[in-house]
Amino acid sequence: MPVPTDHSPPEWDAIILGAGPAGAALARRLRPRHRVLLLDRPQARASGAQRIGESLPGAAHMLLRRLGIHDSFLAQGHAARGAMVSQWDSEAPTWFDPIRDPHGAGWHLDRMRFDASLRAAAIEAGAILVDSARHLTASFDAGRWQVDFECDGPLCRTHRAPVLVDATGRSMAAARQLGLARCGKDRLICLYAHLPVDECDEDHSTRICADSNGWWYSVRVPAGQRVLAFHLDGDDSELKALRDPARLLAKARRHQLLAAIQPAVMDFPVHAQPAGGGGLDPGALARLPEGFFAIGDAMLSFDPIASQGLFNALATAESAGRAIERYIDGANDARESYLTEMRAVAARYGQRLDETYAAVSRYSHQLFWQRRAPHSRRTGLLNH
Repeated sequence: MPVPTDHSPPEWDAIILGAGPAGAALARRLRPRHRVLLLDRPQARASGAQRIGESLPGAAHMLLRRLGIHDSFLAQGHAARGAMVSQWDSEAPTWFDPIRDPHGAGWHLDRMRFDASLRAAAIEAGAILVDSARHLTASFDAGRWQVDFECDGPLCRTHRAPVLVDATGRSMAAARQLGLARCGKDRLICLYAHLPVDECDEDHSTRICADSNGWWYSVRVPAGQRVLAFHLDGDDSELKALRDPARLLAKARRHQLLAAIQPAVMDFPVHAQPAGGGGLDPGALARLPEGFFAIGDAMLSFDPIASQGLFNALATAESAGRAIERYIDGANDARESYLTEMRAVAARYGQRLDETYAAVSRYSHQLFWQRRAPHSRRTGLLNH
């Protein structure tokens, strides 16, 4: 976009902060009807290399078709999801075959390829991507959102639009700048490792196992490595010790479902990242000036046990896209309608999450599981 000759800030219909799956999908959704600026920080793209193996359910077929990228997505060769086997409230394994899902099996994703393809689709549709935005600030003035940032290249550093979207994930960078805080926080931490390829490991099922102080997840990812992840509370006394690969693996192999895991070599790092659910309070967001939206993990992040994070990114982009188009066209209730939908999504998610954690009665006396009992969520025990 050329710099205006009168030196006034360039005008857009929407400025989206964050070019991950949610932000890129929304940019694609709003084009070509609207002028869209998509901003990302340099380190945000680099962090994709450390992603845990993530998946999309078969229900995403519909969202991918609406974005016009269904065929190209299928051509990327993401691995079909295999069966899921769990030891949740019993040592007896429970199997679920994805062929029973009416929407289809879904996929285990190559995240770097998936994220890059969504950004490419947004650019192909006409969105302008700046992936070197630094020192970004957002403000509201005279009925317009103003975004200032530093970047590489000739693009102007100040931009304005009636719509500003926070798609920065759990960091909620724009929302925090504007005084909003994350709600519903818990202390869940994910310790994970990408185990070196073992040529004898031909198991492609997803394995989930409850433990006394958390739960395990393991699956082969498209790159061939096996992800091993343990979810526990951030104040757990065992957290530091489990950063040691040998101790993490030894703890996992006490369980029947994980006993056969054996990496080719023991030289692999163990990473840690926050994993608790949460997001923005729709009531607080509604008090910001009109035209501010949040999507994906910035709006509502799911506990990993729900396995819905990427689907939520695409679904909220679709919902927000409809609302933003209505808002630009003059609908006064556009954002409130979107927030009402998000409240309903959060309520359904919360109910299912309570049911999932409450199903583990064999460890109900342990602190990790007590904190996730329905009454504990309502009384705020997770915040202590």
